[in-house]
Amino acid sequence: MFNRVMLVAVLGMLILCLAGCGGEEKKTESAPQPAPAPKPEEKVPVYELTKEDLTTHEGWTSRNVSILGVKLGDRTRDVEKNLGNVENTRTLPEDYLTVYQGNGIFVYTFKLTGRARKIEVNQAFAKKLADAKLQRLLNTGDLKYMREIFGMEEGEAIQNAEDNATEYPYDSRGFRFVKFKVGGKTLNAIRFMELKKAT
Repeated sequence: MFNRVMLVAVLGMLILCLAGCGGEEKKTESAPQPAPAPKPEEKVPVYELTKEDLTTHEGWTSRNVSILGVKLGDRTRDVEKNLGNVENTRTLPEDYLTVYQGNGIFVYTFKLTGRARKIEVNQAFAKKLADAKLQRLLNTGDLKYMREIFGMEEGEAIQNAEDNATEYPYDSRGFRFVKFKVGGKTLNAIRFMELKKAT
Protein backbone atom coordinates (compact mmCIF):
# COMPACT_ATOMS: atom_id res chain seq x y z
CA MET A 1 0.00 0.00 0.00
CA PHE A 2 2.82 2.35 0.89
CA ASN A 3 4.43 1.71 -2.51
CA ARG A 4 1.24 2.68 -4.31
CA VAL A 5 0.94 5.95 -2.38
CA MET A 6 4.58 6.74 -3.10
CA LEU A 7 4.09 5.94 -6.78
CA VAL A 8 1.07 8.27 -7.03
CA ALA A 9 2.94 11.03 -5.17
CA VAL A 10 6.05 10.77 -7.38
CA LEU A 11 3.96 10.59 -10.53
CA GLY A 12 1.95 13.66 -9.43
CA MET A 13 5.14 15.62 -8.72
CA LEU A 14 6.53 14.68 -12.12
CA ILE A 15 3.39 15.90 -13.88
CA LEU A 16 3.44 19.17 -11.93
CA CYS A 17 7.11 19.73 -12.72
CA LEU A 18 6.57 19.14 -16.42
CA ALA A 19 3.57 21.46 -16.47
CA GLY A 20 5.56 24.16 -14.67
CA CYS A 21 8.48 23.94 -17.12
CA GLY A 22 6.33 24.36 -20.19
CA GLY A 23 7.63 27.91 -20.80
CA GLU A 24 5.82 31.22 -20.76
CA GLU A 25 2.77 31.77 -22.86
CA LYS A 26 2.54 34.93 -24.90
CA LYS A 27 0.17 37.33 -23.24
CA THR A 28 -2.43 38.63 -25.64
CA GLU A 29 -4.13 40.88 -23.14
CA SER A 30 -2.74 44.36 -22.90
CA ALA A 31 -2.26 45.94 -19.53
CA PRO A 32 -5.13 48.29 -18.62
CA GLN A 33 -4.35 51.89 -19.43
CA PRO A 34 -4.60 54.29 -16.52
CA ALA A 35 -7.52 56.70 -16.81
CA PRO A 36 -6.52 60.23 -17.77
CA ALA A 37 -6.50 62.64 -14.87
CA PRO A 38 -9.59 64.86 -14.78
CA LYS A 39 -9.00 68.42 -15.88
CA PRO A 40 -9.08 70.87 -13.02
CA GLU A 41 -11.92 73.37 -13.32
CA GLU A 42 -10.73 76.57 -14.82
CA LYS A 43 -11.18 79.69 -12.76
CA VAL A 44 -13.62 82.17 -14.21
CA PRO A 45 -14.30 85.68 -12.98
CA VAL A 46 -17.54 85.98 -11.04
CA TYR A 47 -19.71 89.07 -11.38
CA GLU A 48 -22.10 89.91 -8.54
CA LEU A 49 -25.39 91.20 -9.97
CA THR A 50 -26.02 93.51 -7.03
CA LYS A 51 -22.59 95.16 -7.34
CA GLU A 52 -21.49 95.07 -11.00
CA ASP A 53 -22.81 95.98 -14.43
CA LEU A 54 -22.98 92.52 -15.96
CA THR A 55 -23.65 93.75 -19.49
CA THR A 56 -20.35 95.68 -19.59
CA HIS A 57 -18.35 92.43 -19.38
CA GLU A 58 -17.65 90.70 -22.69
CA GLY A 59 -18.46 87.01 -23.06
CA TRP A 60 -20.10 86.44 -19.68
CA THR A 61 -22.08 83.26 -19.12
CA SER A 62 -24.15 81.85 -16.28
CA ARG A 63 -20.89 80.50 -14.79
CA ASN A 64 -19.76 84.11 -14.23
CA VAL A 65 -22.89 85.25 -12.38
CA SER A 66 -23.60 85.37 -8.67
CA ILE A 67 -26.66 86.78 -6.94
CA LEU A 68 -26.01 87.88 -3.35
CA GLY A 69 -23.08 85.45 -3.35
CA VAL A 70 -25.06 82.48 -4.71
CA LYS A 71 -23.85 80.76 -7.88
CA LEU A 72 -25.08 77.82 -9.89
CA GLY A 73 -23.85 74.61 -8.29
CA ASP A 74 -23.93 75.94 -4.72
CA ARG A 75 -25.32 73.65 -2.03
CA THR A 76 -28.65 74.32 -0.35
CA ARG A 77 -27.12 75.45 2.96
CA ASP A 78 -24.98 78.06 1.16
CA VAL A 79 -28.01 79.33 -0.75
CA GLU A 80 -30.06 79.76 2.41
CA LYS A 81 -27.16 81.40 4.25
CA ASN A 82 -26.66 84.01 1.50
CA LEU A 83 -30.23 84.70 0.40
CA GLY A 84 -31.90 84.78 3.80
CA ASN A 85 -35.17 83.27 4.90
CA VAL A 86 -37.12 81.00 2.58
CA GLU A 87 -40.45 82.60 1.70
CA ASN A 88 -42.00 79.69 -0.17
CA THR A 89 -41.08 76.18 -1.29
CA ARG A 90 -42.46 73.71 -3.80
CA THR A 91 -41.51 70.19 -4.73
CA LEU A 92 -41.21 69.64 -8.47
CA PRO A 93 -40.54 66.32 -10.25
CA GLU A 94 -36.73 66.81 -10.37
CA ASP A 95 -36.15 69.87 -8.21
CA TYR A 96 -36.99 71.70 -5.04
CA LEU A 97 -38.06 75.28 -5.77
CA THR A 98 -37.34 77.84 -3.07
CA VAL A 99 -38.32 81.50 -3.19
CA TYR A 100 -36.36 84.35 -1.57
CA GLN A 101 -36.09 88.15 -1.40
CA GLY A 102 -39.74 89.21 -1.70
CA ASN A 103 -40.47 86.73 -4.51
CA GLY A 104 -37.55 88.20 -6.45
CA ILE A 105 -35.27 85.15 -6.59
CA PHE A 106 -36.32 81.59 -7.38
CA VAL A 107 -33.76 78.82 -6.85
CA TYR A 108 -34.25 75.36 -8.37
CA THR A 109 -32.21 72.80 -6.44
CA PHE A 110 -31.65 69.32 -7.87
CA LYS A 111 -33.10 66.76 -5.45
CA LEU A 112 -30.33 64.18 -5.76
CA THR A 113 -27.34 66.47 -5.25
CA GLY A 114 -28.77 69.40 -3.30
CA ARG A 115 -27.08 71.84 -5.69
CA ALA A 116 -28.63 74.88 -7.35
CA ARG A 117 -29.08 74.24 -11.04
CA LYS A 118 -31.34 77.15 -12.04
CA ILE A 119 -31.69 80.61 -10.55
CA GLU A 120 -34.38 83.05 -11.68
CA VAL A 121 -34.12 86.74 -10.99
CA ASN A 122 -37.41 88.49 -11.68
CA GLN A 123 -38.64 92.05 -11.75
CA ALA A 124 -39.43 92.07 -8.02
CA PHE A 125 -35.64 91.99 -7.46
CA ALA A 126 -34.79 94.41 -10.30
CA LYS A 127 -34.31 97.47 -8.08
CA LYS A 128 -31.46 95.67 -6.26
CA LEU A 129 -29.49 95.00 -9.46
CA ALA A 130 -26.49 97.23 -10.15
CA ASP A 131 -26.89 97.00 -13.94
CA ALA A 132 -29.36 99.65 -15.15
CA LYS A 133 -29.85 97.78 -18.45
CA LEU A 134 -30.97 94.61 -16.66
CA GLN A 135 -33.24 96.67 -14.40
CA ARG A 136 -34.89 98.26 -17.41
CA LEU A 137 -35.26 94.93 -19.21
CA LEU A 138 -36.88 93.24 -16.20
CA ASN A 139 -39.21 96.16 -15.54
CA THR A 140 -40.33 96.70 -19.14
CA GLY A 141 -39.96 93.27 -20.77
CA ASP A 142 -39.17 95.04 -24.05
CA LEU A 143 -37.99 92.39 -26.53
CA LYS A 144 -36.37 94.96 -28.81
CA TYR A 145 -34.30 96.16 -25.86
CA MET A 146 -33.50 92.54 -24.92
CA ARG A 147 -32.05 91.99 -28.41
CA GLU A 148 -30.14 95.25 -28.14
CA ILE A 149 -28.29 94.19 -24.99
CA PHE A 150 -28.01 90.39 -25.52
CA GLY A 151 -28.20 90.05 -29.30
CA MET A 152 -30.64 87.82 -31.15
CA GLU A 153 -31.97 84.89 -29.21
CA GLU A 154 -30.74 81.42 -30.16
CA GLY A 155 -33.71 79.87 -31.90
CA GLU A 156 -37.44 80.27 -31.66
CA ALA A 157 -39.18 81.44 -28.52
CA ILE A 158 -40.26 78.48 -26.40
CA GLN A 159 -43.84 78.31 -25.17
CA ASN A 160 -43.96 76.64 -21.76
CA ALA A 161 -47.58 75.72 -21.06
CA GLU A 162 -46.75 74.29 -17.63
CA ASP A 163 -45.39 77.63 -16.38
CA ASN A 164 -47.63 79.70 -18.67
CA ALA A 165 -44.49 81.39 -19.94
CA THR A 166 -42.57 82.31 -23.07
CA GLU A 167 -38.81 81.73 -22.95
CA TYR A 168 -36.27 83.46 -25.17
CA PRO A 169 -33.20 81.19 -25.20
CA TYR A 170 -29.54 82.14 -24.96
CA ASP A 171 -28.55 78.59 -24.03
CA SER A 172 -24.93 78.79 -25.22
CA ARG A 173 -24.44 81.48 -22.57
CA GLY A 174 -26.55 79.67 -19.97
CA PHE A 175 -29.58 81.92 -19.59
CA ARG A 176 -33.07 82.65 -20.87
CA PHE A 177 -35.26 85.72 -20.72
CA VAL A 178 -38.70 84.57 -19.56
CA LYS A 179 -42.09 86.29 -19.68
CA PHE A 180 -44.63 84.71 -17.30
CA LYS A 181 -48.37 85.33 -17.60
CA VAL A 182 -49.78 85.46 -14.07
CA GLY A 183 -53.27 86.67 -13.24
CA GLY A 184 -53.62 88.83 -16.34
CA LYS A 185 -50.19 90.41 -15.80
CA THR A 186 -46.83 89.71 -17.38
CA LEU A 187 -43.86 89.12 -15.08
CA ASN A 188 -40.34 89.20 -16.51
CA ALA A 189 -37.36 87.16 -15.33
CA ILE A 190 -33.88 86.08 -16.31
CA ARG A 191 -33.27 82.38 -15.72
CA PHE A 192 -29.63 81.40 -15.25
CA MET A 193 -28.99 77.71 -15.94
CA GLU A 194 -26.08 75.31 -16.14
CA LEU A 195 -24.29 75.45 -19.46
CA LYS A 196 -24.95 72.49 -21.73
CA LYS A 197 -21.82 70.43 -22.26
CA ALA A 198 -20.85 70.19 -25.92
CA THR A 199 -20.78 66.60 -27.17
